[in-house]
Formats: sequence, structure tokens, C-alpha cells
Amino acid sequence: MTEQEQLTRILTLVELTNSRLDKLDRDIQDTNQRFEREIQATNQRIEDEVKRWDERFFQLVKEQGQTARTIIIAAASVVVLSPVLGSVVELISKILSQSK
Repeated sequence: MTEQEQLTRILTLVELTNSRLDKLDRDIQDTNQRFEREIQATNQRIEDEVKRWDERFFQLVKEQGQTARTIIIAAASVVVLSPVLGSVVELISKILSQSK
């Protein structure tokens, strides 16, 4: 093999190697872009889920507040109305005892 043939063969191998490297570079760039898109999509899904959980939490707090208010009102009503109901029961029993 002559020197010229060797140089031509080396040049061909270098060009082939460069072509393969270019393809690998494009593949890596495509993969990186795909990963970036997937990361952005995942981040968006996480953000949406956090918003949904925030809404659920605040709704639960609101419902618990309403339940607590109802319990407090019922307890206060019992405390306030107990003497009145006791008096009403006494009055009714007096009326019934007088009518006998």
C-alpha cells in the first residue's frame, strides 16, 4: 500500500469517525431535549397536584371550621336553654298537678 493510499484510507476513517461523532452529538442533543421536555411536564404535573392538595386542605379546614361552629352553637344552646327547659318542665308539672 502506497503512502497516498494510506493517507486516503486514514482520511476516510477520520471522516467516518467524524460522521459517527456528529450523529452521536445529535442523538445526545435530542435526548437532552426530550429529558428537558419530560422534566418540564413532570414539574407541571407536580405543581398542578400541589395546587389540588392545597385546595383540598383549605376546603377541609373550612368544613372543619363549620363543624366546630355547629358544635359550639349546639353546646351553647344547651347551656343557655337548660335552665329555661327546666323551668318549663316545672311549670308543666305544676299545671298537671293542679289539674288533678
